[in-house]
Amino acid sequence: MSWYVLVERVRYGESELPSKIPVEGGREAALTRAEEVARSCTPAIHLSGTPVGRMVFQTSPTSWFVELTKSHWSKSDKESATTVEHLTVRAAELVHFQELIPAELMA
Repeated sequence: MSWYVLVERVRYGESELPSKIPVEGGREAALTRAEEVARSCTPAIHLSGTPVGRMVFQTSPTSWFVELTKSHWSKSDKESATTVEHLTVRAAELVHFQELIPAELMA
């Protein structure tokens, strides 16, 4: 079918899929794009202009684990604090798709 790059974020024990990026060109193109995303993606929480630290681990031929760190001033503690966020980036082939039927059409 078609290839995607999936970016998964786990926050407070809940998994979410903030990015699902379609890729043209097959498996190799998806792998290349997934690694690019792992090395460069910056979730909205980190867009305040301060530099972000990044560690990227390839955990399988199609998957990367990303640790993002950001240093900021804690207003309440009046000292430096560090925020850490983890992402998993995967190249994945879509193997099944079923169109959602809106509820109003089933009534």
